[in-house]
Amino acid sequence: MKNEKAKLGDNVEIEYSLSGAESEETLLFVHGLGSNLDQFEIQQQYFEKNYQVLLISLHGHGNSSAPINPTPADYSVREMARDVQALLAHLGINKVHFVGNSMGGLVGYELLEMDEGLLSSLTTFGTTARLHSSRFTLWTLLTLMRFLGPKGTAWLVGKTASKDKSVRARLKRMYEMVSKNALELITMNIADYDYMDTICRHNIPMMLIRGGNDKEINKNLGPVLEIMGNKPYFELVEMPNAGHFANMEKPSDFNEILKRFLLKQSIRNYL
Repeated sequence: MKNEKAKLGDNVEIEYSLSGAESEETLLFVHGLGSNLDQFEIQQQYFEKNYQVLLISLHGHGNSSAPINPTPADYSVREMARDVQALLAHLGINKVHFVGNSMGGLVGYELLEMDEGLLSSLTTFGTTARLHSSRFTLWTLLTLMRFLGPKGTAWLVGKTASKDKSVRARLKRMYEMVSKNALELITMNIADYDYMDTICRHNIPMMLIRGGNDKEINKNLGPVLEIMGNKPYFELVEMPNAGHFANMEKPSDFNEILKRFLLKQSIRNYL
């Protein structure tokens, strides 16, 4: 995997990896909080045979730059969506199939709100479109992060995020690279949000992949599925033995699910 950097503004450098055929549709993968573009290395290798594949590390993550003396606004979901928008413009890409994990899925919802024409389809996993965390829950998370610091948080994620040892090791390496400010400020920004109206107003093809072991997200999906279940081009696909990082834990199953969904969109467009 060849990683590059795009200078998108003053003191803004975004790490990305672009591979595959330029003449084909673009498949964009966006990671969750603490992770980076390495999360989707296996997907890039699999899909670059038939798509142009783009991976990104959002600011404060991986080898992308981090804002100096940031405020919460610098790490809003809207700002991270602007990272993606700016990178696509820089690369001359005007349409993508979007795939987002956790916070990356929220970036997809934000892009849908900002520029619906940019997305051919939207796939999320480990993401709920509505979340209202209590102040106590947020305080507990922030206190733990501040106490542990980035390396301690990486250690904790490495111990608890997956049942698969190799996945835990990869997650630990990625979390060791994230900015301390990014961890704390993004956690504040995504503790309470609601994209239900966005989902209701837009009708692009959407797929939600639900990992059976992703308990914290799954308990918030009821109202989301009630709304999305009525949409004409929505699919819910179960991965019963996967957790929050389904693409890393069960890559073959994940790739097959995504391939089938994308093929359906190609057939629909052809007809």
